[in-house]
Amino acid sequence: MNVEELSNICMNLISYAGEGRNYVFEALRLATQKDYSNANLKILEAEKYLSEAHRIQFEELMVPQAKGEEIPFSLLLLHAMDLLMIAISEKDLVATIINDKKTDA
Repeated sequence: MNVEELSNICMNLISYAGEGRNYVFEALRLATQKDYSNANLKILEAEKYLSEAHRIQFEELMVPQAKGEEIPFSLLLLHAMDLLMIAISEKDLVATIINDKKTDA
């Protein structure tokens, strides 16, 4: 894999992770307005994007590396992985808050 191919993969990963993260923050905003039903729908949308980002990470980066392909290091790769990790973590946190609040209501 060359740097250009890696950059394209990273930009796709960043795009999906970022879009998923946007839905997470929309869900959080709705939850603060006590609109838990729509907040949960936003979490489901976030999961679609974050799942695709995770698929890209696994199938296009981790599997080739596991098969012995050299993946060049780049700060863009580091950023993409970091963004995906934090977006998934935020999604899990916000989903927990929504589900806890739904049961309290």
